[in-house]
Amino acid sequence: MQMKGWAITMGIGAAAGAVAVLMMPRTNPTRRLAAKAANKVEDVAWKISDKLNQEFDM
Repeated sequence: MQMKGWAITMGIGAAAGAVAVLMMPRTNPTRRLAAKAANKVEDVAWKISDKLNQEFDM
């Protein structure tokens, strides 16, 4: 149960941080860096998804 509470707390903290970054002006360097990081994470997630789909389809 302790791990579950920790995970929920981390998720809430990450969401609050994301909201704070999104409230920044688009020209803010922190927001630009966060956008680049989010794009890279999304790319990696798609690559993993594609790889898993290929493995399970065969």
